[in-house]
Amino acid sequence: MIRRLIATSAGEPQDVLRVATVDDDPRPGPGAVQVAVHAAGLNFLDVSLCRGEYPVRPAPPMTPGVEASGRVLDAGPGAEHLIGENVVVCPALPHGALGETVTIDASLAVVRPPAVDALVAAALPVTYQTAWFALERARLRAGETVLVNAGAGGVGIATIQLAVARGARVIATAGSAGKLDKCRAEGAAVAVGYDDLASVGEVDVVVDPVGGDVLSRSLDCLAFEGRLVSVGMAAGPPPPVDPARLIARNADLIGVSWGSRYPWARPAEVRAAYDELFRRVAAGELRPPITRVVSLEEAPAALADLAARRTTGKVIVRVNEEAS
Repeated sequence: MIRRLIATSAGEPQDVLRVATVDDDPRPGPGAVQVAVHAAGLNFLDVSLCRGEYPVRPAPPMTPGVEASGRVLDAGPGAEHLIGENVVVCPALPHGALGETVTIDASLAVVRPPAVDALVAAALPVTYQTAWFALERARLRAGETVLVNAGAGGVGIATIQLAVARGARVIATAGSAGKLDKCRAEGAAVAVGYDDLASVGEVDVVVDPVGGDVLSRSLDCLAFEGRLVSVGMAAGPPPPVDPARLIARNADLIGVSWGSRYPWARPAEVRAAYDELFRRVAAGELRPPITRVVSLEEAPAALADLAARRTTGKVIVRVNEEAS
């Protein structure tokens, strides 16, 4: 028997998620592995999944969680070489990472180097891969200026760190004085409140996980041939965008949803990004901002805090005590 968070209906995480004891997973089939989950990262998309608002909408019963670190317990034919390996995984829904074990396609498991511990590894997939591909899609160059909205959140901090590592100047927005201080501590040259977006001036790139009115107002910050990358809608959908606003600046509006497609559609690029992220973490160039570690039972309340923007950085669920 194993423990797993399960939502049996759509709604707010604290209302619909419960820890249930269920039968062990069946043995993995060909090309699949069973992983003992050590730690799992929480993301706003888990909130969207519980609400039934995410673009991919698995029917209940559903276990959220799209990123985890753990150890391979068992493997089907063709994947036996992974047994015993410490890995980073991105499960396919509806069987997510927030349980004691998860069975996934072996192609979605990436071996974790010893220099990166389990808690840190669980903070990398969604936030840092999203930030990585957002900056790739934005064609960010050294010397350019990047506006990072929600800069004190998980994706925001990852984007700040990666943009600074690429030689860019970063301006960040956040919703409180403490969060603005966090943005500066992570490398933002300037940090302002959302009400002060008009003071930012022109920027080459915007990375926006907020959506809503913030995305709309951020379009006015784009310089000639600027690029705005939308990676989420924590504040809800933005107002319709008049193409004339893009045409006037020769600007690009780009959408990035890493977890819904990249691991399957671009596996070689994803693995290359992991290699670079692992290297930079081991070298101390990237510092995943784990600000809170909770148990499986505490995860629904932590997701509620994330939904209400009461969190900064990354919240990690410690599922197994082997997670350091």
